[in-house]
Amino acid sequence: MNTNLNHIAKFKTFSKTENLESIRSFVFENSTNFGFNEYKAEELVLAVDEACTNLIKHAYKYNAEDSIIVEINSNENIFIVNIIDFSPSFDPRFVEDPDMKEYRDEYKKGGLGIFIMKSLVDSVDYQITNNGRIKNILTLTKQLS
Repeated sequence: MNTNLNHIAKFKTFSKTENLESIRSFVFENSTNFGFNEYKAEELVLAVDEACTNLIKHAYKYNAEDSIIVEINSNENIFIVNIIDFSPSFDPRFVEDPDMKEYRDEYKKGGLGIFIMKSLVDSVDYQITNNGRIKNILTLTKQLS
C-alpha cells in the first residue's frame, strides 16, 4: 500500500454491540468530511458495521473486554478504513460469494455480511502480524468519484 497517507482519525472501543452506533457515527462524520455524499458515506458505514459486527459476534464471541480500533486515512481521493482487532485470524477475502438464487430458494437468513461488505467498497484487504500477539488489519478502501 502507498505510504503517502494522510492520517485522519482513530477510534478505539470495546467489543460491544452497543458501541456499533459510535463506530457508525465516527465513520459517517469522517467520510462526509472527506467529501462523500450521504449515500456513499452510508455505504461505507454499512461495510464497516458489517465487519465490526462479525468481529464482535464471531471473532470475539461477545467478549466485551476485547477491543476494536478503527483508523481512517486518505490518499488523494481514496478513503481508507483500517479495522484492527486482536482475535484469531480470519481472512474474509477468501469467503466465496453466496449463490443468491439458492439463498432465496432456501429462505436462508444471515450470512451475507462479508458479501455486503465487499459489494459496498472498492477493495478489501487483510493483513496479519504476530509479534507475540496476533493483530489483524482489515482494510476497506473507497474512492471518491
